[in-house]
Amino acid sequence: MKNSAMVMQIQDPASQRLTWYKPPLTVLVIKKKDSQVLLPFVQLVEWLVQEKHMVVWVESAVLEDKLLRDDVKLEQESAKFRGVHEKFCGVRARFLALRDKLVTFKDGRDDLTDRIDFIVCLGGDGTLLYASQLFQQSVPPVMAFYLGSLGFLTPFQCDNFQEQVTNVLEGHAALTLRSRLRCVIHRKGERRKESLQQQQSALHIGLQKSNLHRHMNNVEFNSNNNGSPPSSNSILVLNEVVINRGPSPYLSNIDIFLDGKYITSVQGDGLIVSTPTGSTAYAAAAGASIIHPSVPAILVTPICPHSLSFRPIVVPAGVELKISISPDSRNTSRVSFDGRNDQELHHGDSLRVTTSIYPVPSICSQDQITDWFDSLAEGLHWNVRKRQKCLDELSDLTASGSEDKLDEFDYLKIYDE
Repeated sequence: MKNSAMVMQIQDPASQRLTWYKPPLTVLVIKKKDSQVLLPFVQLVEWLVQEKHMVVWVESAVLEDKLLRDDVKLEQESAKFRGVHEKFCGVRARFLALRDKLVTFKDGRDDLTDRIDFIVCLGGDGTLLYASQLFQQSVPPVMAFYLGSLGFLTPFQCDNFQEQVTNVLEGHAALTLRSRLRCVIHRKGERRKESLQQQQSALHIGLQKSNLHRHMNNVEFNSNNNGSPPSSNSILVLNEVVINRGPSPYLSNIDIFLDGKYITSVQGDGLIVSTPTGSTAYAAAAGASIIHPSVPAILVTPICPHSLSFRPIVVPAGVELKISISPDSRNTSRVSFDGRNDQELHHGDSLRVTTSIYPVPSICSQDQITDWFDSLAEGLHWNVRKRQKCLDELSDLTASGSEDKLDEFDYLKIYDE
């Protein structure tokens, strides 16, 4: 094209590489609640503290794990637990030697923003979702080890973790920037309050412009009023936000708006709004397309729609989706965020969904393409099928089959004689 301004710049996914602006000093280690993870967890923490001299953060609940404590009253526990407790005596001794060197936090109480340089997850995909939940703004690079059951988001194996973590700490790794969705619920009453505050703000600004505010010293205005509505609490999700009919026997009746324009209504069990990362989760079970996590998009997937033509759609990442309960809906709906924070949506409420500016930087084991297709092959057995035979093989089988028939015919002919 002659006009250079009209040329689209396509970014190569391979150009997304991990770069440390300063050596990482603090690492958050997240593990799943499973006794099978205790040994690799202790080995990793021990190595990070003693060999890499890093400050290791863990969840405070880890210190309360009975298998890692030596003050448990075993006489009050079952015989099975006592056997397991004895089995982990060596692991427990190694952990207790490190316990005082660990920094702990509690979800919902402590803010980890700007405190963590690096995250290591030990477990399944749920550990990465939990890490995403902990950081509702900028997320440190995440290295996820596969110790779960499926492992779409956990490309690393615990074998030889020392070499793999060292490579990452030295900056020798590719990244996948997994987009997240920013979800905000607007309640019916809150919208009226915001409208009133906006009117007061507009009045205040008008008074300032006309220099009449010096006569209005006795009038008080909300300190948040600066010409824009007050900020609402938002939730960032890595997989999906799900709106469903909950325990109601009636169909959900949900209206969908895109950038303020009415698109359609969902009459069915509900709706899934997901990221490309979430396309292999609930959305895949509901019939959505599988999308590479580097594609900037939002997936809109109906759940069991009462229609033969309602296909899942993909919309650009830059749009805003508004989802509300139809005025003539027989029931309310439930909404959940990555399977958590289940809430009820009433008539008049709305859910606004946009792509967040804070992705999750997921560290690749090999590269973006290889990791993703490996996860499809191992997790979903994608496109697994018995190979079709070539024509030469078929002709050989046909020929051998014809000769067998002729031999059988000759044998029967001799027998008749």
